[in-house]
Amino acid sequence: MRSIIGFWGVFVFLVITSILAKSAVLISEAIHVFLDALIVSLSFYFLKLVNKVNSYYTYGLHRLEVISSLLNVSIIILGSIIGVIISVIYLMMGIKDDPFYVLFASLISALILSFSHEHEEKGNSVKESINVHVISDVLSYVLGALAGFLIILTGYYQFDPIFSFIILGTMIIYNFKYFNTYLDIIMEKSPIDTKRIEDDLKSVFPKVHHIHVWIICDHYKVATLHIEEDPNITLKELDDKREVAEKILSEKYGINHVTVQFESKRTD
Repeated sequence: MRSIIGFWGVFVFLVITSILAKSAVLISEAIHVFLDALIVSLSFYFLKLVNKVNSYYTYGLHRLEVISSLLNVSIIILGSIIGVIISVIYLMMGIKDDPFYVLFASLISALILSFSHEHEEKGNSVKESINVHVISDVLSYVLGALAGFLIILTGYYQFDPIFSFIILGTMIIYNFKYFNTYLDIIMEKSPIDTKRIEDDLKSVFPKVHHIHVWIICDHYKVATLHIEEDPNITLKELDDKREVAEKILSEKYGINHVTVQFESKRTD
């Protein structure tokens, strides 16, 4: 909750100072933190729902974590593109900012967001994406302060839109890898080469096949596999071998939910 208050507080502060300073950097930062505040607020709401399991959502609503994270990075990229357009307009029109406002506002925004950050836990895509927002925003404010300082030092006002380009371009590049990662999860891409899994399991089940692996969310990996076995094998022997297979999948690949379908070629 502290992070949400911090984001919204910084947004209001930057809107006021960007108007006073006529700064492309501060406008870019204001757009950015508004989108961050909006999506982080939604993320906290999603976190309250993920563990709700019923007869329809049998894995719970953990996929909301992935959807929220994908929305997070999409918003960052969209906001960065809008900021780039604003910076181009400022550069073409030769608008001069007030560098003292830029320096002051950027440093204060960095401090507010740093002190409001709650150091979210790892292993949760929503909370880690909030960490990404906070860290990336603080870094952008530091760069904004540097732009203001250089303008004061040199009188070269083009540093304002130039640094805006640098900040926004970095955001787009940095977040694009996360976009691809979360999109792969939505598309149910296997996080592991299933051929490797097949090779490892053949030491236990020589006739393993039809292996499918996908991710519900960052901490919930699922696998299903078909195994052809001798029809005369006992249930106890099958169960022992299954436990060995599950141990391999868990310890080596981090798969924590495995469904095994046994098959036999026997027809009588």
